[in-house]
Amino acid sequence: AITRLKPRPCELREADHKYVWTPTGEEMAISVTGVTSYGKPPYDGPQEAAWRGTHVHRAMQAIAEGQSLPDHISPEGINTLEWFEQIGQMDFWEHSTTISCEYTMVHRRKSLGGQLDLLCSYKSPKSGERKTMLVDLKTKGASWKGPSSADIASYKAQAGGYLTLLDSGDEAHGGCWVDTCMTLVVTPRIVKWLPPMTPQSCLNAWFDSWDRYALGGELNPF
Repeated sequence: AITRLKPRPCELREADHKYVWTPTGEEMAISVTGVTSYGKPPYDGPQEAAWRGTHVHRAMQAIAEGQSLPDHISPEGINTLEWFEQIGQMDFWEHSTTISCEYTMVHRRKSLGGQLDLLCSYKSPKSGERKTMLVDLKTKGASWKGPSSADIASYKAQAGGYLTLLDSGDEAHGGCWVDTCMTLVVTPRIVKWLPPMTPQSCLNAWFDSWDRYALGGELNPF
């Protein structure tokens, strides 16, 4: 049987997007995406794209949890119907068993928080082989042509951050063995799986990102 991961006593506080260790209320200094984008210019794209991304994540969570989909109009009034349709018609779901979804984790010693999109057990319809997959969802507009090499490097480091939290975050209890890390890109026209990434390559990319972040903090103590 495939065991679900028990929730950990932490939350992502929506109001200010802070990760909090709920037993004490301790706030984490940074998130996984904060580390991987450290030193890069902040996102300056349209606010609608961020709202849309959040809402499409809600749709994926509903599908992964076997719940009914939320209204395709987001709370902010963004119409995400085409993205919902793309993600809903993937045959992936027939072969996937959810281990955890929108899973929140913290590492207090590192003052780091993160929330993985989906951890699942996937049974290949061709070979019958079962793999544990860490899936990160990215939503893009209709004009998306493919990831840049900088995108790929960032996705790899982000997956490595989640692997680290899974394995050694607070209340990890040995975490969960992951066979492969995948990025799923959803646009209003297509769903596209980017090439699989090995956990080791993701961890290496994450450690590089963490070193850059930690060094930046030491160089700028104020």
